[in-house]
Amino acid sequence: MSGNIEKYPVDLDDYDCELILNNAVVFGPLKSTLTRMSKKDGIHTIRMSLNEISELAGWMAAESNHADSTRKGEELGELCDHFESIMFQIKSGYPRNF
Repeated sequence: MSGNIEKYPVDLDDYDCELILNNAVVFGPLKSTLTRMSKKDGIHTIRMSLNEISELAGWMAAESNHADSTRKGEELGELCDHFESIMFQIKSGYPRNF
């Protein structure tokens, strides 16, 4: 496996980071980054691989379908949509404002 995996900027706020940490299985440097950013206010640009983005989209979709409240389900669904939009842009080669 190549140690040079391409990473893409993903904008998340502190609440998004918290939602991910509480609703997905995240390991390693990404978990450390999300944990650190969940404690800071504002928008954070976190660099993730396409695989990480895809996995998080899947987690958010699944958790959205099984959320214990309508509001939480909507928030998780919106986060899933955010990740899917980023994946579409990456795969389509659309320019992003990096």
